[in-house]
Amino acid sequence: MSAAEKLDFNITPGAWFRQELLFPVFGISSEAARKYRSGGQWLEGKHWRKDPANRIVYSRREIEGWMGGQL
Repeated sequence: MSAAEKLDFNITPGAWFRQELLFPVFGISSEAARKYRSGGQWLEGKHWRKDPANRIVYSRREIEGWMGGQL
């Protein structure tokens, strides 16, 4: 592959995904996500939860709804 060729990646997260995909999928920074969690805009168990490895994961469906104005 030459330097002029460009690689395109389509990212399709699963139902729950880690914060590294928040920005490429929704344009939400990890700092903004922290504020939404700590401010109560995103609810634990609905918008986010901890996975078995104790890492925070996010619900794609619930965040899509939240962004669309559905609470």
